[in-house]
Amino acid sequence: MASRIRLFRPAQAPRGDGLALAFLAAYAICALLAYTWTTSINGLAVLWICNGLLAAGLLLAPRQQALVLALLCTVIDLLAALNSGSTLTRSALIASCDLGEAVLAALLIRRTCGAALDMNVLPRFRNFVLLAALPAAVAIGTLGACLAVLLFKDDFLPTWRTWVFGNFLGMIIGAPAALMLARFRRYGAGHAGSRFERFGLIGLTVAVAALIFSTPTPALFLLFPLGLLVVIRLSSPDTALMVMLVAFIGASATVAGHGPIVAQYPGDMPRRILALQFYLATIVSSAIILSSVLSQRASAQARLRRALAVARAARRDAVAADGAKGRFLAVMSHEMRTPLNGIRGHAQLLSARPDLPVEAREQVGVIQASSQVLLALVTNVLDYSRLGSGARAMSLAPLAMAELARTAIDIVRPNLGDRPLRLRLEVSAVEGLIHEGDENQILQVLLNLLGNAAKFTDRGEIEVRVELQPWDGVDRLRVSVRDTGVGLAPEAVAELFQPFTQADTSSTRRFEGAGLGLAISKSLVDQMGGRIGVESVLGVGSEFWFEISLPRLEASPEPVQDSDAVSGAGRVLVVDDHPVNRQVASMMLAAAGFDVETADDGAQALEAVRSRAFDVVFMDVHMPIMDGLTACRAIRALEGDRAGTPVVAVTAATLPEDVARCRAAGMNAHLAKPVEQDRLVAAALHPWRAATSAEWTDLATG
Repeated sequence: MASRIRLFRPAQAPRGDGLALAFLAAYAICALLAYTWTTSINGLAVLWICNGLLAAGLLLAPRQQALVLALLCTVIDLLAALNSGSTLTRSALIASCDLGEAVLAALLIRRTCGAALDMNVLPRFRNFVLLAALPAAVAIGTLGACLAVLLFKDDFLPTWRTWVFGNFLGMIIGAPAALMLARFRRYGAGHAGSRFERFGLIGLTVAVAALIFSTPTPALFLLFPLGLLVVIRLSSPDTALMVMLVAFIGASATVAGHGPIVAQYPGDMPRRILALQFYLATIVSSAIILSSVLSQRASAQARLRRALAVARAARRDAVAADGAKGRFLAVMSHEMRTPLNGIRGHAQLLSARPDLPVEAREQVGVIQASSQVLLALVTNVLDYSRLGSGARAMSLAPLAMAELARTAIDIVRPNLGDRPLRLRLEVSAVEGLIHEGDENQILQVLLNLLGNAAKFTDRGEIEVRVELQPWDGVDRLRVSVRDTGVGLAPEAVAELFQPFTQADTSSTRRFEGAGLGLAISKSLVDQMGGRIGVESVLGVGSEFWFEISLPRLEASPEPVQDSDAVSGAGRVLVVDDHPVNRQVASMMLAAAGFDVETADDGAQALEAVRSRAFDVVFMDVHMPIMDGLTACRAIRALEGDRAGTPVVAVTAATLPEDVARCRAAGMNAHLAKPVEQDRLVAAALHPWRAATSAEWTDLATG
């Protein structure tokens, strides 16, 4: 099995010869300075950066160049030692040990610091110091000291201490600095300071270091604020360069007998050199550690920015998906309401025929009930999607809770069929009172609760009760719907208001449905700032209730309508591109005594209105050639009284934005398909003729 400790990576990136030459030149300069310092202080090693430079070169240069670099650096080391006065044997020992330390350090750096050799990461710098630089300096220093004792009779402890401390300090300065400076583009990109600021701060630091080490004044601490500023403002390679320059200046001045360290230890060269080494080690470790922390913070910020960008992109995708879902539901609602209009319309017309046999009447009733269930399902799905996306806005207007409750009872009553079931209403607490609220939302909640009660109650009674509690300027209304139906088990109550939830989820359940009505009711009540709940006993019945707070208004007199304006037949125009829809609307209106004309598209409708007067125009929105909105705008642009012809949208487009577009186009009202005959006739009998402009009227659409 191949060893995991290796110097070169199997796929070393190709590099030019310039890098190896730069390492060779730096090694030669540092070796010359180091031997000069050592010679001037009787052989004490001050700062041996050469081995750190060679270790970095072995890690970064290609295999062939690295081997040549190691050979040439060893020759330079040997010649420099000979030039300093050492014997050939001592020079060979020094050069061999230096090469061995560089190779061992490079192997350990490769093993403990990862393939990226990133000294900007604090754990990797810690591994470099403790698991690479220190073991290499101790191992080779101990070996060299032992050989020096055997060959030259040197004292072991002074030799070992000089070798280990000098080489260790030089390694932790030289190797990280060389690794970062050789890859300046990788670590220097995106730093805060400009080029002028970079040279200015480094130059200022060098000048202050030279000043401090030229005088005996104990002001070594002044370098720390400048070093901190360099670390914060500049890049990691700039920090490494600053550390190396300060180390060279401090070592040169101390060896030459200048500076505060010399003044502190006069005549004691070993302690002077030891103090210098500790000071430089403090600067190096502080600068590199702080630089690593700042680099990690910058990396974390970059990751955060990328994560935020991904989150924003995901949010845009989610919004787009939600919009696509809304468009899909709107299209499906439109397409399903169109055939439902034909089914329900013809079923209503058939049920109104006096000559219909009893058996056929029962079959028509089944059609009506089934279409009602399908319509409720389509409406619930669309309403739930609108509530989930916040697309539904409240519309506050005066309302009478007593009349609202009666309306709900009247709407639900036909669904009871011939079941022995009584509907009771108790609204005496709010009789004659006018409140301000969203009538459509309250009616929808009440209809959902009533429909739920009618669905699960076969016999007995259903009671609707509206109670009133005045409270702090507003009225607290409690609306309850109590039934004598199947009731609920306690474990089913907790999840009852969640979407797509039913009390009975078994494959043999009696009651069908999507489980959306109560979820929609809760959302509507929450939107109105109220609360909703249920008390139920299995096999006895249930009581659903909701509470809302509504401001009370002064009661206003009922408007007196002109009987001539609301009674009697008139001429109406039905505009729809679908022949079944035209037929259904025409037959409903004709049965009520109206004179009905039809048009296939907006262009025909415009010509019809231009040529003769109509009491009201029922206009589809989506049509070929000219759509209903364009046709209504064209009618409003006509001259004379024809421009004020009432136009009512009769469409399967029922979203709030669809209603708003109808209103903006100048239509007087909006009716949703499928249209009930009584609502269509009521719209035709509305006192439109008194209106001289396209005044909007909110018609109940069911």
